[in-house]
Amino acid sequence: MFKYIRDFFQPFFGEKNKEYPAVSTAKGTAQEEKSSFDKESFDLEDIRVYALSTCIHCRNAKRYLDECGVEYNCVYVDELNAADRKKVVEEIKHHSPTLSFPVIMIKGTVLVGYNKKELAEVLKKEWKE
Repeated sequence: MFKYIRDFFQPFFGEKNKEYPAVSTAKGTAQEEKSSFDKESFDLEDIRVYALSTCIHCRNAKRYLDECGVEYNCVYVDELNAADRKKVVEEIKHHSPTLSFPVIMIKGTVLVGYNKKELAEVLKKEWKE
């Protein structure tokens, strides 16, 4: 929503972010991260995201992965049928006993919650291995 408001008022401020240098878009920072690792080194099965369809942190994590250009497999836990949900919840409880979301599995590393800096570090680390 901030992007739409910023874009609406942009003509009044002239050059982009001139008046507000602290304002930056996530896309710009993801572009910097793209050069840090080879997105081709990750297969669809290397990265799995367990998310809730209504969770803003889940959406932000997915958006960041999309901006980085890596492929991943996303499972919306709240949209699964009862039997599948029970299996997935049991798997998630091994990594996040409180069932916090998103749960991001990158090769051998598991991240609970969305922390952009930590996610970028794991992507770099797993790419090198």
